Parts: sequence; structure tokens; C-alpha cells
Amino acid sequence: MSPSRQTTLDPLSDILSAMRVSRARTFRFESNRPYSLHFPEGQHLTYGAVVSGSFELCPDGIPSVRVSAGDCYLLTDDTAYITRTAEVPPVDGKCFFEAHRRKSGIIRHGDGEPELVVIGGRFSLDDVGAEWLRLALPLLIHIPAGSPEGVPLRATLAVLRHEAGSGSIGEKLVVARIAQILFVQALRAHLVLHGEQERSWLAGLTDPRLGRALRAFHAAIAEDWTIARLAAEAGMSRSSFAEHFRRRSGLTPMDYVARWRLFRIRRALLEDNRPFAVAAADNGWQSRTSCSRAFRALFGASPQQLRAHETTTEGRRNGRQHLPLPV
Repeated sequence: MSPSRQTTLDPLSDILSAMRVSRARTFRFESNRPYSLHFPEGQHLTYGAVVSGSFELCPDGIPSVRVSAGDCYLLTDDTAYITRTAEVPPVDGKCFFEAHRRKSGIIRHGDGEPELVVIGGRFSLDDVGAEWLRLALPLLIHIPAGSPEGVPLRATLAVLRHEAGSGSIGEKLVVARIAQILFVQALRAHLVLHGEQERSWLAGLTDPRLGRALRAFHAAIAEDWTIARLAAEAGMSRSSFAEHFRRRSGLTPMDYVARWRLFRIRRALLEDNRPFAVAAADNGWQSRTSCSRAFRALFGASPQQLRAHETTTEGRRNGRQHLPLPV
């Protein structure tokens, strides 16, 4: 077994790590009074889990949905949205939350036993990774409480319900980690429920034959990968594999291979001090020159420019380049 097979993550973990899923901001909202809250668009992925009660979730541009106790949801785009329990004029959600935040950190609307309890928050992702992730997902992911795929989420939600707002030692760190687990479980549940009907680079993970090839690639990303080798892992002919891969993912197999190697190289440049040539070789790219050209074409900046920009305060805040959309 090669070293890469021993240390590299499974496909979904590898993908999310390369996208630099970082911190999560979590809240606990309790209410027993009618409300309507408007939240503007932002640069995050928003998640929520309903502990008790129900409310209407209304993202801009798509039909609203009713989310109830045990349901989980994920807004994958930086769109504005409204949450409400009554048809009343919406107020600014951020200001409302700040005005109703108790010393415990719980946001409480009304006194007495709450009818509605929601645990939610926002994930901060690397902008480049978030942009490409959004291309592969619908604007709203809704996992109903009654679905078999929601069982792991409900177990995670039970732990999150216990921790959020408890005031226990280490609460902030524990809640952030649990929220990340909830995020991954929601993605996994969505892929199981809808992956076969979707056409995206992420949906390929749910295809039995493509999934075998992708697992093999992500487990040994530095090895020599060709269409023929990927097809052999999938148990398909070279031509059939290439066509099936393109039809399911919207990318050619080698475009996928190149992109994920470049994402991992980019992560290495931002997170450690390895020379670019070493990071490239560690991820299967032997030619420093061709890797640098491909890197600039994908991310809009050379490896040297990216690393230099990241070292400045302004670079850390605003300097990440936007990823061109796949054609």
C-alpha cells in the first residue's frame, strides 16, 4: 500500500478539506411569539436544525418550505432569505438577534416555555472552494425528519441541542465541531437522496462505478492516474467510462483529476511552508512549469502571487480569487 493510500482522506472528506471548510458560528433561537425575520445575502453557507415547533423558510428565488421538528436544512448559496411563523412585515434578522440575545447566548423571543427551538448558524468556507461547491448543490437542501437518511443527523442534533447554550466548559469548540459534522451529514444525506438525479462533479460520488474510481483516486492522489486506470477501477471500458463520467459530472475524468490536485496544492500553499514544487509533486504533478500554468488558469493567480497575497492582512481578508465556472 502506498503512503498516499495510508494518509489520504475519503473523497468527500478530501474535497471538503481542499475547500478549507473552516469555522462555524452557531446560535440557539427560542420563540413562543409570531415573527418574520429577513437575513441579507452573505458569504456563508447557512444551516439549521429544528428541535421543536415549525416555521416557514423563504429563500429568494425559490418556493418556500415548511421545516418542522427533526428537520435539517442547508442554504448553499449566499442568497437572502426570510424565516417566519406569521404573515407579518419582516424585520432585520441580525438586529433582531442582537436585541434578543440573553447573557447565556441564547436568542429568546418571548417569555415562558418556547414553542419553537432552532439551532443554526453559518459556516465560513474558503471563497474559491465555496463557489465551486455551490455549483454542485441546489440552493436549498432540506432533510425531512422522517427520511432514513436523516437518522445520523437526528443523533448529531441531539448532542448539539445539549451543548448549544449550555454554558459548559469548551462549549464553543464542541459546538463548532458538531456543526461541521452536521454539515457533512447533510451533504451526505442529500447525495444519497438526490445524487442519482443530478448532474454535477459532486454527484459522481454516488454513482457505483464512478464512485469506485473516485475513491481510488482520492486515496492515492499522487500516483499516476490516466483515463485507462480510472476506467479499470470502475470496471468499464475507457470510452464508456469517459462518456459516463462526462455525462454525470459535467467534466472529463482528467479535468477532475487536475482540478482536485490543484485544489490540494492551493491548500498546501495557504497552510504550510512547503515549496510549490514539493506541494505539486506530493499531489501528482511532476512538472513545476505546467502545474504553475494550470494553477494560474484555474485560480487567476500564480502560486507565488497567492502565497504572497495571503501573507498580507488585506490578502487574508479579501484576496482570494474567484474560480471560473466550469464549461
